[in-house]
Amino acid sequence: MPPANVCANLTIAFYTIIIVMHFAGCQMQEELNATSRPATQETHWQQRTTRPTTTRNTATRWRAAPNPNTYNCDYKDLLTKMHDRVNLLVSMDEDQRKHLDNIDKKIVQFEASNLARMESLAVQQLNFHKRIDVVEHMQRLTRESVVELLELNTVRKARQLPQQYNQTTLGSGGGNIGDNDFSNSQKLNAMAVFLVSLRTAVKDLQNDLQTNVTRLLQQTGNVQRRFNNLIRRQLNQLSYLPPHLASASQPQLVTSCAQSDAPVRGILRLQLTSSSEPFYVMCDSQSMGGGWTVIMNRFNGDINFERGWLDYKNGFGNLAGEFFIGLDKLYALTAVEINELLIVLEDFPGNRKYARYNLFAIGNEQEMYELKLLGKYEGDAGDSFSYHAGSKFSTYDNDNDGCVDCNCAQSHKGAWWYNWCDQSNLMGPYHSMDDNKIEQYRGMYWQDWLGPTYSLKAAKMMIRPINWDQDARRR
Repeated sequence: MPPANVCANLTIAFYTIIIVMHFAGCQMQEELNATSRPATQETHWQQRTTRPTTTRNTATRWRAAPNPNTYNCDYKDLLTKMHDRVNLLVSMDEDQRKHLDNIDKKIVQFEASNLARMESLAVQQLNFHKRIDVVEHMQRLTRESVVELLELNTVRKARQLPQQYNQTTLGSGGGNIGDNDFSNSQKLNAMAVFLVSLRTAVKDLQNDLQTNVTRLLQQTGNVQRRFNNLIRRQLNQLSYLPPHLASASQPQLVTSCAQSDAPVRGILRLQLTSSSEPFYVMCDSQSMGGGWTVIMNRFNGDINFERGWLDYKNGFGNLAGEFFIGLDKLYALTAVEINELLIVLEDFPGNRKYARYNLFAIGNEQEMYELKLLGKYEGDAGDSFSYHAGSKFSTYDNDNDGCVDCNCAQSHKGAWWYNWCDQSNLMGPYHSMDDNKIEQYRGMYWQDWLGPTYSLKAAKMMIRPINWDQDARRR
């Protein structure tokens, strides 16, 4: 039974007992008053007891006679008030029941919709596998065609050597060989056209597969986000009590800077689950519509980023200055909901560029904080981060890069998701001057903008839930 029903029933029972006891007490008091009521006419002695007496200091004392109206019980007004309160509780109980019924209906509808979506996703995945099989079959045919072309070309070259001799000595026999060569040339041209069209078809199919996979991931993220929100709202609804019945209200958890109750700018306290430890983050409301949670900020070189594994695990720096949020917190943020990533870069003359990826998530410490999800790129800084997708995080004391005989974190003096080393190194050494001649790869650089010998003035990395609605902040 919901809390409102229990409180209503207990309140009704409590007040009913009070009314019955009060009514019984009033009845007994009236009977006692009726039996002990004095005579109509007072005696001479009774008149003297009700008159004032004067003492030596002329003070007047009164002996009040019993008031027969003292014990009158106004239980009708009490019954009316209690009846109104009971009606109010019953009305609230009915409203709560209707509200819970609506929540149950929404959950059933959502589960049905979610099941349909999952079935659709399964069908799409099956179609993807079929398309991949088709692509593999076409590639196999292409390889066979190439082998056939090579063999045919070898035969053609072998026939070209005695062709002139056959035409001069054999007469009509040379014409037959020429006809065969002409026929082979036609076959080669037709095969070349087929290969070109086949390569185009394979490329188009790969693009379609990439687009469908990206859309599938987005739809899955949206479904998971809606399901989490519905469960959270249901729990909040069930734990709600009216103000006059609840001792204290339970606040809703704030899990990102994109929530409607987040501050316009500044520092926000997040708590991802009811059992997790809260922590503070920096919010950015200016870039790309706002709602971003800043995970790394560098702009003056006050903080040294050449640190060990433990520092990057827990985070370091000052939220009001340069800092890194920490890999544990970053994993927790990307595990709660799917996020997008925004990287804002600035050079010393003040020019700014950005790189935005529509999906972003990392693994936990057992997975070495692997860059597990990195979506499609857009922006004007160039894509220097997709090269690192699928790479594990490395520091100078914990080498997890793809280089077999080197330690990228040590040689590049930083920490990053190094592959076979890097095409970007935003946690590399900071150089506080406009110098385009730093030692290659040993700076805070972005390869597709200004190259690996230019160390940037500022770099900021931010994340935001992919299904964030900008209108929610205005409501």
